[in-house]
Amino acid sequence: MTGGDGRHGRRHAHRAVGYIPGVSFLHRMDPRTKLLTVLAVSIAAFATTSPVRTAFLFAFVAGLAAAAGLVRPFSRALLLLLPLLVFIVAVDIFFPEETWGHVYLSAQIGPLSSVITSGGLLYAAAKGIRVLAIGGISFLFVMTTSYTDFVASLRISRLPPQIAFSLGYALKSMTALYDDLRNIMDAQRSRALEFDRGTLIKNRRKLMALGVPMTVSVLNRARYVTEAMQSRGFASASRPTCYRPPHPGRNDLLLLVVLMLSLSGIAMVPI
Repeated sequence: MTGGDGRHGRRHAHRAVGYIPGVSFLHRMDPRTKLLTVLAVSIAAFATTSPVRTAFLFAFVAGLAAAAGLVRPFSRALLLLLPLLVFIVAVDIFFPEETWGHVYLSAQIGPLSSVITSGGLLYAAAKGIRVLAIGGISFLFVMTTSYTDFVASLRISRLPPQIAFSLGYALKSMTALYDDLRNIMDAQRSRALEFDRGTLIKNRRKLMALGVPMTVSVLNRARYVTEAMQSRGFASASRPTCYRPPHPGRNDLLLLVVLMLSLSGIAMVPI
């Protein structure tokens, strides 16, 4: 990470996922191009069960993160997927959809039949890498797309103002709600509440100490947003305009070309 991008990266290091201001080629791209890239990578990840192909797909996503100078925040964001990744891989290992190949273990667990095979292990690996690829490209979109640019791109695409605002605010609220949750947890820890010990059942009362303040925070944010929308005359104009509409450029075309070439090459990789 270089220049201002590095300073912004350190400033936002406490956030797990959120927009990181910068001047990389991904930051300067049209949000619609990045959204198309997210859809293409997600579809390609779901279209294959080969661990080799999904590994190449994740390598493409990681390469985008490296080119944008976002390796550290990208890696930090992937850690959020660790619980989901472990759960999906464990389920697919012990209860696989693919049971071909050498059988390593076969057991009856109550009404369930568990079998571990070489094919099941490869399938589980593909599912795990698929989670990393889809989650990684989604995190990159959030990290490099500001709320203003995203809403402007939706409006210029002729989407109704209500839909454009809803999608844009969903992107914006991810960081805000995470910050609220972190602040509430810090406040409750200062009151001697420990959330890292014990099981979920034992901590059910402690979870109420998070659930109630978060509910109040969400309701307050909804009221503030409603008042802000009313004060700005939201939906009062039939055709609102964009102050600075985004325009695709050479970087957008270059990314789409690289994306198509990469997906074509991955599709030709032998299973």
